[in-house]
Amino acid sequence: MTQTVVELHWFPKYSDRFLTVSGSEINLYQVKKRELIDHGINSNINLDISKTTTATLIAFETRYQFIRTVAPSYHSNGEILFAAGMPNGKVALCNFATENNIEFTPRVSRACTCIAWSELEPSIIAMGHERNRSDHCITIWDTERGVPNQSCKLTVEINYYIISLTRDFFAAILQLIGLSETAHSICWDRTFPQVMIAGMSYKCIKMMDFRQNSAVVTVANARTVNGLCIAPNGRYLASYVDNVINLWDLRSLDKSISQIQMQRNITHLSWCPTRSSVLTTLQRDSPLIHLTDLHWPGSEMDGGEPHSIKRFVSPLQARSGSRIPTMGYISWHPYDLERMLALSGTGIISDYRIPQRVAISWDNNNNLYGNNGNELRQFTSPSPPTTPTDSLNQWDCGIDSYEEDIAETIQKRALNNYGLMAEIQRNGELAGNANLKGVWRLLGHMIKEDCKLGLNTILGVCSAPDGPAMSRSDPVMMKWVDFSIGSGLVVYRSEHRDTAQLLCGWTFDRKKESSFQAFIDELCANKEFTRAALIVCFHFKINKAIEILGKGAEQAVDPSSLLRVAAIALSGFSAERSGLWRKQCGAARTQIDDPYLRCMFSFLAHEKDGFETVTNETEISLGDRMAFACNFLSDLKLAEYIKGMVANCIEGGDLNGLLLTGATNDGIKLLQSHLDRTEDVQTVALIASRFLTSDLLTDYRVQYWISTYRDLLDIWGLWEQRAQLDIALGRIRSPPQNSRSVFLLCNFCGKNVSMALQEDARLRSNAAVMHKLSSCPNCRKPLPRCALCLLHMGTTMGAISQNHVAQGQIGWQSKPFSKWFSWCQTCRHGGHTEHLAEWFNENTECPVTSCQCKCYAKDLPMPQFPREKDSLS
Repeated sequence: MTQTVVELHWFPKYSDRFLTVSGSEINLYQVKKRELIDHGINSNINLDISKTTTATLIAFETRYQFIRTVAPSYHSNGEILFAAGMPNGKVALCNFATENNIEFTPRVSRACTCIAWSELEPSIIAMGHERNRSDHCITIWDTERGVPNQSCKLTVEINYYIISLTRDFFAAILQLIGLSETAHSICWDRTFPQVMIAGMSYKCIKMMDFRQNSAVVTVANARTVNGLCIAPNGRYLASYVDNVINLWDLRSLDKSISQIQMQRNITHLSWCPTRSSVLTTLQRDSPLIHLTDLHWPGSEMDGGEPHSIKRFVSPLQARSGSRIPTMGYISWHPYDLERMLALSGTGIISDYRIPQRVAISWDNNNNLYGNNGNELRQFTSPSPPTTPTDSLNQWDCGIDSYEEDIAETIQKRALNNYGLMAEIQRNGELAGNANLKGVWRLLGHMIKEDCKLGLNTILGVCSAPDGPAMSRSDPVMMKWVDFSIGSGLVVYRSEHRDTAQLLCGWTFDRKKESSFQAFIDELCANKEFTRAALIVCFHFKINKAIEILGKGAEQAVDPSSLLRVAAIALSGFSAERSGLWRKQCGAARTQIDDPYLRCMFSFLAHEKDGFETVTNETEISLGDRMAFACNFLSDLKLAEYIKGMVANCIEGGDLNGLLLTGATNDGIKLLQSHLDRTEDVQTVALIASRFLTSDLLTDYRVQYWISTYRDLLDIWGLWEQRAQLDIALGRIRSPPQNSRSVFLLCNFCGKNVSMALQEDARLRSNAAVMHKLSSCPNCRKPLPRCALCLLHMGTTMGAISQNHVAQGQIGWQSKPFSKWFSWCQTCRHGGHTEHLAEWFNENTECPVTSCQCKCYAKDLPMPQFPREKDSLS
């Protein structure tokens, strides 16, 4: 290029071509990716406009001097056509392919100020000129009808074919507008093809509708007449003067809906074609592109003043030892998301993609969305961009290390009816968590044994001053079954300890050998060999434990299993428990991975009555530890141990501690602690509804858990799960019989119309005819009329049997839902339900004349995230 570029434009219907304008030169470029460039082409005509793209000059036009403005057309039939405005008022149509271009010449010579093609009717062009007292400032020209010139005949070549023009001047001119005025800017409506908006004479904006014989003109008095442009959604208009931007709603142009103040005078204003809420401005002597993100409170359909968020970007980089070049012009790409051509004041062109402002939000189904409506998880592994860009808009949300959110887990469980299964232990299979599976199995066992108190209460280890006293136990000396000599161990027996052992999962009668053997066989069938061996050792049967370990070694899949080695080591045990054997067990205990084997050797190698290595082994179940403590710890040590375990479970939020606390206030504390650490309100609410007693359900914490989980089910629309939860709660507690809190009252006497209808039904219980009530039964004043059918709203009472009256089956059963009273809580207008439903299927405003209430919008469903088109079809 021989001259500095002052203006550039993407062609609306060509995604890879743009033109540049200098004082007397118009060039047409084609954009290509670097890897697709034919290196045989002369590199002097290539422009490097980004790191991944380059532009190649394919045509140029040099016949016009001092071009004022240029506008590419919207023709899509293979035609490269643009209009150029001159200082003398001429407007030329050029296609880079012919020698004889079509030109429009105004009647009075004066500068052309603006040009605008119609997007909906591509052959229509509007041309604006400076003021002349005897001529119009805006001319609308239908280019398909010929040249608006008074010459009789002209033959031109355009669009690759020959057309003969024999029409007169007024055949091509559709409208002449604005006598003795100045046109500063022009744009066409995006919805209606014959509606044009123009900024006139620094005093008003006119919207002209040419669909009728005489144009309908709407005038808005304002000085912001420059840069008129319409948002891609066709609803909002933007204009500026100096450093002030006005935003207009085209549905009501009498007053601007917002005014935005900039720091410097504005030189360019445009909307992003792929984002209806992004307005772009360039300021004088500024190297930045200023972006204004507009957001409407509530629904955009309701109108109102939008909130604006300002940000800026710099597509041009500073060269060494110099400042960042100032911005001269920008042109948005018509299809690619937020891509533009940026032109500096020195003629540098950059193909740039605006870094998107990522405002994220969760929807009701726990999906994370960005502000363009795209779900962010689909950008976990962003693929290379398909359009030429500087990779400034890549998503990097750190979702590669994504862990499932607890709300998403709760929703998945709720869809599987988690916590609502009739057999309570089956809920653990739906939890997808081994720990919760054990908790639900524990709760099912406690409910089956009809004991929800927990060991804390059963054994009398209660923190409450009025709790039961600590149970007394009897010490009993037990001998090793397989040894005739040697000392045994002391165990403690009581009825309460037997009950506690049963709750801990040791569901056998220790007095019956067959019951104990059946329990051990069940463990072996479940391949729990080490646990079975441990429990057998706790009952002083060493040979039986060796047999179980040997059986497990034979069935072991892992060749590195230590069961055979453990059986061999256990064979060296004797009742005297030699010091050497105990020393070797103590040394090897830290190297044993299986927690049950560690506990077994710790128990067999114990000294005196200390069993801390067993009771503090956290990798075995709490039930087995508590069952062991109930057998081998004295009353005092057992009380201390249980109190310490209750405190630890509450502090750590371990739900297995419900075995200790049961359905008590300590159990509520434990559930709250679990909620604080995991945020799993679903589990605590369901356990509360299935396990706690009716008096504990009145606790404010429990009420909050259940209410929160109900709200989640309502948000997700899981009505069936919500109903089943309410049914489960209803089985535990009987809700209070509250009186009705909503009545139909007469507007005149203020008495209850509903109760009067019931009394009327009882009096007419033997009647066989229908009775239509259209007035108040008390004062006989008419009931309100339906806003649509204009009939009095009333209740149709049918023949009600005495049996139905006795059972109270009157009221809403006496009429269909379509006849019910319905009204708006804002404007108090209403009518029959069926009539209102038909009305609001097609309307959003109140059906009452002169009422502007948007009744339907008051009760709209949850809004969906808007998804704007990434490209135009």
